[in-house]
Amino acid sequence: MRGGSANSQSGFTLIETVVSLMLLAVMSVLSYQAVDVVLGTNERSRQDLADEAMLQRAWQIIGRDIMHLRPRLFTDGFGDQESAYITDVSEFGVRFSRGGGPMVRTNPSGVRRVEYRINDQRQLQRQSWAITESPRLSDGSTQVLVNNVEEVLFEHLTQDYFYSPDWPPINETHSPRSLPKMIRVTIVLDGDIETSRLFPGVFSE
Repeated sequence: MRGGSANSQSGFTLIETVVSLMLLAVMSVLSYQAVDVVLGTNERSRQDLADEAMLQRAWQIIGRDIMHLRPRLFTDGFGDQESAYITDVSEFGVRFSRGGGPMVRTNPSGVRRVEYRINDQRQLQRQSWAITESPRLSDGSTQVLVNNVEEVLFEHLTQDYFYSPDWPPINETHSPRSLPKMIRVTIVLDGDIETSRLFPGVFSE
């Protein structure tokens, strides 16, 4: 019997090598795309969690502010006086007096003036001053609560039991010290993501 053929060859031909390299390149691209998708999903998940945590923190701050509403008029230091709670009729904006703050020498009552507004970067912004400060002379303390805001709405229970964005409501007579008995707050974010809370106000004049 004869041994193995002298013409038999071992290893890969050039074509087989080229095909193998092409398959390896395709698999590498697919693997990279899969990893990129996973990384992107993880990043979006982390961002979503961060945004949700920021929103929940904002709700806590808003709730505490409303819980500590005070029927305290505000004088801006130049003789002008504002009601205890007032809305901006031209655009979104809410200003009110809030108690429960630290009682320090410069603000012994612990009462602060708080304003909520959407800034130029579409962020829900909270700004506050000691009740003895003037917004005309001091920037107060500024805090960004939520990013990518489309709309924020504070609505107030009227005497006829419907909700109005205005306080005092149109066609109602209220003392400058009066406060809403119920406040509904709605925050709308990019993508029409809407969240809302209902807060009891404070009974006052």
